[in-house]
Amino acid sequence: MPRYTFRRLSKLPLNEEGLRRYGELNAPDALPGVAVRRTVMRPGAEFPVAPEDVSRLFVTVLGRGVMLLDGDRIEVSATEVVFVPAGCPCGLQTLGGTDWVYLVVQSREGEGEGEGEGAGD
Repeated sequence: MPRYTFRRLSKLPLNEEGLRRYGELNAPDALPGVAVRRTVMRPGAEFPVAPEDVSRLFVTVLGRGVMLLDGDRIEVSATEVVFVPAGCPCGLQTLGGTDWVYLVVQSREGEGEGEGEGAGD
């Protein structure tokens, strides 16, 4: 079964354009046709655990959340990055009473699936 990768970074750009440039400069072949999407999950919102067909990189910008990954429960907050390979079961929940804001980086082939701006409304 695919496993995820969790990292805490201190100098990662936290806006869409900066992250796109960072990805192109540091890993140009990692995800061909990269798409970056900003997502806001409201307090109490959640997405059920399900595998996706594409690999995704989650970058937490603000707030806190819980990622349910391959049977593990991972709490994430600002500057933390989680790589979820294609096929890895993944669920999302907000943590605490504030919005969880994160960027999703993935190939354009999977763009438009799953979560998006204003999720949990």
